[in-house]
Amino acid sequence: MTLELLVAAQSVAAPEAEPGLPPDRLRFTLEYASPPDCDAQRTRLAGMLGGDHFSLEPLDPLLPQFLVLQFPGVRRRVSPEALFDAADTLVEEMQLVSAVPDIRASFVGAPEDPERVESVADAFLTLTCWVAKDEALPDDWAVSAINVKPVWARGITGQGVLVAQPDTGVADHPELAGALDLGHAWNTLTGTADPTDPLSTAMGNPGHGTATSSTVASRAAGRVFGAAPGAKVAPIRCLDAVVLGLDPTPVARAILHAVHAGADVISMSLGGALYSPAMAAALRTAAQAGIVIVSAAGNCVQPIVVYPARDPNVVGMAGTNHLDKPWKGTSRGRQVAAAAPAENVRVARRKPGDNGQGTTEPSQGTSFATALTAGVAALWVQHLGRQRVRDEAARIGITVTDLFRTALKATARRPAGWPQGMGAGIVDADALLRLDLSRISPLAAPESAPPPDDDAILAALEDSFDAIEMGDGDWPRVGTEAVYLLNDAWLRENRAAGVAVETTASPRPSAGLVRHMPEPVMRGLAARSDAGAFTPPLIAATGPSAQYAKLLAAGQPGTAESSANLTEHEARARLAGEGAGRLMARTRASLDRLQATGLGDRDAQARMLEGAEEVIRMAAENRLDELDLPGRITLEALVRIQDRPAFRVIDGSVDTDDPLAGDWAPFLGLVVDLPDWTRSVGRIDLDGTHIGTGFLIGGGRVMTNRHVLEACADELAGPGGSLWRLGRGAVTIDFSETADGSQRHALTGVVMAGPDPINGVERLGHLDMALLSLDATAPGLPRALPLARQMDEAADMVVIGYPARPGRSAFVDPATGAVSREIGNRLREIFGTDYGRKYVAPGRVIQGPGMLPGDSEGWAASHDCTTLGGNSGSVLVQFTATPSVAGLHFSGAPLTANKAHALGRVDQSSLGPIPGAAWI
Repeated sequence: MTLELLVAAQSVAAPEAEPGLPPDRLRFTLEYASPPDCDAQRTRLAGMLGGDHFSLEPLDPLLPQFLVLQFPGVRRRVSPEALFDAADTLVEEMQLVSAVPDIRASFVGAPEDPERVESVADAFLTLTCWVAKDEALPDDWAVSAINVKPVWARGITGQGVLVAQPDTGVADHPELAGALDLGHAWNTLTGTADPTDPLSTAMGNPGHGTATSSTVASRAAGRVFGAAPGAKVAPIRCLDAVVLGLDPTPVARAILHAVHAGADVISMSLGGALYSPAMAAALRTAAQAGIVIVSAAGNCVQPIVVYPARDPNVVGMAGTNHLDKPWKGTSRGRQVAAAAPAENVRVARRKPGDNGQGTTEPSQGTSFATALTAGVAALWVQHLGRQRVRDEAARIGITVTDLFRTALKATARRPAGWPQGMGAGIVDADALLRLDLSRISPLAAPESAPPPDDDAILAALEDSFDAIEMGDGDWPRVGTEAVYLLNDAWLRENRAAGVAVETTASPRPSAGLVRHMPEPVMRGLAARSDAGAFTPPLIAATGPSAQYAKLLAAGQPGTAESSANLTEHEARARLAGEGAGRLMARTRASLDRLQATGLGDRDAQARMLEGAEEVIRMAAENRLDELDLPGRITLEALVRIQDRPAFRVIDGSVDTDDPLAGDWAPFLGLVVDLPDWTRSVGRIDLDGTHIGTGFLIGGGRVMTNRHVLEACADELAGPGGSLWRLGRGAVTIDFSETADGSQRHALTGVVMAGPDPINGVERLGHLDMALLSLDATAPGLPRALPLARQMDEAADMVVIGYPARPGRSAFVDPATGAVSREIGNRLREIFGTDYGRKYVAPGRVIQGPGMLPGDSEGWAASHDCTTLGGNSGSVLVQFTATPSVAGLHFSGAPLTANKAHALGRVDQSSLGPIPGAAWI
């Protein structure tokens, strides 16, 4: 155990404390067995850390056993493993009950606009989660569905009831006129009373708090119908992203502010793959204060009910549509109490760059089911009386939240065929308010919705939460990290990432968790099929049907035509004509060559060939959405045959007789000096685990991506400077073709890195580049590769790197949204895939530097060379009269263009020059 991370953080932190709990700060919440002497603890910590550039203050007077340790100005760019290691050391050294770092765990990029499809992963969410907007629905359909109009007709509108709303804050909007109580508002991020949502593009969910507030209490004058148009909403700004990316400490403080403000209801349209003792204690305190707490079950992680909706002191809400069916993206589980509208609910909208002009639009998410139900809770409190419900709950010996949950479930409207995991039914406000207070029965057992039989990780997660609630053994100490790792493992096994940056590194347990690992956690982590990356789906229907048609149709005889040059009409016409015969001939030839070289299974190849003509016909007729599972496998196999191939490197070069070489064989045969380039590319590993690719550029410097560096190192950036720590294990690069260790060299430090964190999401305006050092005098080093001042957009290109085995999320059946091992097994049978070794993938530039939307620096280009997870940091070589390195590959997704930094543009930017580079 070591405090090295915190010692370093103290050295770069600002000397003065900063107000509030800003996003992205290095911060820990410390839990003591009894309220500590804060000054004495501060003095003790200063001695341990060698200085006092940190703040230590109580979380809130209502929870005096919790202190918040924060390093002013230090941005949190540290691995979860390192944070949990430091936290466990604090527990040991300071005799704490728990120490929990704030970790903004971003797993799924859920766009506010479901019509925005910028990547395969966005299309995947559209397939499995989001639905199209429907402007034809009546504006008031959602409040009609929960039957509030009869309640309004009796004069019950929530008047005199205060609903506190921890969220992103609010922005000015006509739909919120008269609905806000700014006298009780707060901002836990800045420590001020200003809850204004900044509507920044850097936020995960700008404008979210405005939308949810309108759903609670918008008045009747506009197009948005709040469930409680007479209630008041106290906005509490405490986060920038409401799904899977929130920090628990500011949220815990927001809950406690609601208690101080005298709120009757807390509406929490937020949740994450986390657990927090401080948040749990805050929820318990709020429930004991007589507040009804409602929270969202979750979006786009369907079997998982996120936290805090699964907390016993919260009413968890699932989502439905106008047909009384479950919304496509709603979470389900035994912790769900009931459901309410969550699809095409009309809300108030404010967005970045809208010039202050508020709009309304249909939106979706369990956030709105929560806000509507919080409004119904306000009606319930007004109708029965605040003190009456608190007295009745006390008489029975339960909380007001428990009382409301029981009544909500007892009166819910249950449509025919109501599915398991969606709670008792759909909220019925009129029936709820007609239920006499004295007739509300004692607590009913939660609806049982066990995890699927074959989902060992989800079962382990459920068991872990149950054990955390019991509070026995080491769970208070390790519960937060255990939940984080199990959620991460499940998401890697079952879902795609937000945008495909291709690193294969999964978070590892801290040393403390390894020593104190409970059985469910051990069981769940052992159930992972691999440590694969968040790679996007590789199969049909996750990308646009038109893109498949273009990929299948590309390639005139004697050319290596790019699909980017075809229109959809041209592609379909070609497949309906001579293109179909040409593709079938190429397919037969490729399969014959695979069989001749002993690759793949003949029976599997024959089955694929039998269905190929029908699949091509369906692509021509725009009917790919009708494919069954065998058809989807055939489609993917056709794409692999027709699309850009990837060739194994053997003895420095490639085999031009490779079964999939096709039209690229002549070009590769002319590249006589290819070994001079392949030898300088190596596989980057962390303790032997593949995390990316790198290449030598001179002066003992290896170029790779910043997000590869983030997978093996921690950055401490603050007012006092920036420090990188390669402290998670042995970081090496192996230049051998199979990464067998024969040409392995230690990477010893960080020479430079792009200044902005990547955090697993493609951001074209951020430099995804890093230079790592190695011993330049070590024997056997390959030559340094020269860099190109200009990217020649007409030149033939190759990517050289080490594609890694995709995780299970790469094999999602679009028909069901579920992982299908059959897809991966069939593709391996057909092609005999080999991962983790060096490959060369030819292709061409699609869009040159400065042509990509969002590339504010003009340093990104797109290309169509084949890549997979593990290719991050690969070299992009252009073969002109004077070959040179044109780019650094940094992201990609099947069926879409891959991205690379144009190195000449980087060198000339404000972040240049690139140190140690030789230029052509």
